[in-house]
Amino acid sequence: AFQPMANCAKKVIRDNGYAENIQLISKRSTELSVGPDGDMREKANILVTEVFDTELIGEGAIHTFAHALENLLEKDSIVVPVSAVVYAQVVQSEKVLKWNRLQPLHVADGIVIQPPSDVQSCAGAAAIHDIQLNQLKTSDFKCLSDPVPVFRFDFSGKTPLKFDDMSVSKFQAQHGGSCQAVFMWWELQMDVEGDILLSCAPHWAHPEPTSLQWRDHWMQAVYYLPQEINVHKGNQMNLCAFHDEYSLWFTVNKPNHDSNIIERPVCSCGAHIASSRMRIGMLNNSYRYQQYAKALERMISPKSVCLCLGDENLLPLIASKLGVSKVFTVENQAFCHRVILNYIEANDLKEKIRILTKSPEDLTSEDLSGEKVDLLLAEPFFSTSLLPWDCLRFWYLRSTLSQILIDPNHILPRKVTLKGLGVHFLDLWKIRAPAGKAESFDLTAFDKLIESSSEISDANVEPQPLWEYPCVALTHPFDVFVFDLVHPMKCEIMQNCSEVQFASDGTCNGIALWVDYELDTDIHLTTGPQCDICPGHPVEWDMYTKQGVHLLRSPVIVKDPSQNTIKYCAVFSPSDGTLTFKFEMNKITSTA
Repeated sequence: AFQPMANCAKKVIRDNGYAENIQLISKRSTELSVGPDGDMREKANILVTEVFDTELIGEGAIHTFAHALENLLEKDSIVVPVSAVVYAQVVQSEKVLKWNRLQPLHVADGIVIQPPSDVQSCAGAAAIHDIQLNQLKTSDFKCLSDPVPVFRFDFSGKTPLKFDDMSVSKFQAQHGGSCQAVFMWWELQMDVEGDILLSCAPHWAHPEPTSLQWRDHWMQAVYYLPQEINVHKGNQMNLCAFHDEYSLWFTVNKPNHDSNIIERPVCSCGAHIASSRMRIGMLNNSYRYQQYAKALERMISPKSVCLCLGDENLLPLIASKLGVSKVFTVENQAFCHRVILNYIEANDLKEKIRILTKSPEDLTSEDLSGEKVDLLLAEPFFSTSLLPWDCLRFWYLRSTLSQILIDPNHILPRKVTLKGLGVHFLDLWKIRAPAGKAESFDLTAFDKLIESSSEISDANVEPQPLWEYPCVALTHPFDVFVFDLVHPMKCEIMQNCSEVQFASDGTCNGIALWVDYELDTDIHLTTGPQCDICPGHPVEWDMYTKQGVHLLRSPVIVKDPSQNTIKYCAVFSPSDGTLTFKFEMNKITSTA
């Protein structure tokens, strides 16, 4: 498993003229032996390592350092970095909480979808939620504490590294509110004197906020508190931090409360086990469901029979609350089935909703007790979805179920439009950019290895939560494909090739892609920009879905927008549901 990287490292060493100075051992450090016949003849007196992740210890840093200090290093060796400090800050944030805890859903006047009691009482997943905290608006959260140092890890060996530990830090509430979550980050002290710090702090807590470094591996994290505690400004509180060998967790309580709880909180709620954080945020999006409710009200009657497709689907409950006669919903995955069944029971809808556990492709009129379907609807969301257009599985299913539909026009959503936008990503482009030379070291061999691996394994469009990655629009949005779901999917491959002219100068290094849904002629939903797009200005993206991103291998500098276009070609294959893309930058040549 190590050999390709080991071979690459050897080439980088050789290319930079250090083949006689550096001995490379293709093993994990915890497998090294020291002695006359070992991998190292004698112990080292300097250790330099980077074994950190967003959580600091999630890649096994504690064990790696402890093993090296005991087995590979002389006493009082130089260790880089010397130490690390983990910081935490208690916050209130309804915006952030939407990624973790399912809440009552207000969809229309007097209509509320209530989560099951076990969902409402569940604190959600205790695991790290790593995000770019710098991209949250200051209005999205309220700081209830100052940043608090909760753990210090001494990598020098002067004090032992603990594999399990806890700390209790007192803080005074800066504001009144509810302690809902903890923001976390860390910093490294690189030298003994403490002159060189590497900080992952967000901008409001960074020691040098004017020189922030962008990172996509060492980000910041959110930990959701197992119990919300209401505080008044000035209250004295305890922030309790815990860690095992690989992870962290937190609680907040009042002074004199017993804080000696090392066990990590366990989430037993099926909804949180079945759902990703992005999906939980989507299920908490009241506006989205309000639009579905508006469209449904125009299409249903008390005699309507609805069939709902998709996973973790709340539309059956909304349709039932709006007064339809009967709803069938397909949930053929165990976790999703249990979640929706609990939702149905919590909202007293067992008499109106029937769950079908067959694969939707195999449904027949017998499964529907001979009923004909007045309305076929979906969000559409499937647990296997990665990219926005994976929703087109609904179109395929709609096509296989044509024989049980009374009216093919009664489909929701009716239309899916795949949209594109030429953009300048401020930082995201770096995840595909070659390293070239770093600190005067030639890393060409590394770049070639990564590029060849990327060509084999990476699609040319990948999912990204673009709200975390600022970009500037360089074109107007353009339609890549329009899929009319009212008509069954045909077998023929679909292709659309066109071009769009730039509308702003700048450096184009990517194409952003998303889908819009037409629920009715005047009711639309988007998984993309949340405000009108203005070329030359930043784009504000939906925070609860991922978009598709194509990053250009060679960014294009646009000086005269009227003379530059993006040529694009998209191909949709109905047989396997795949979409493939090709993008080219084109300079217009005058024909005069």
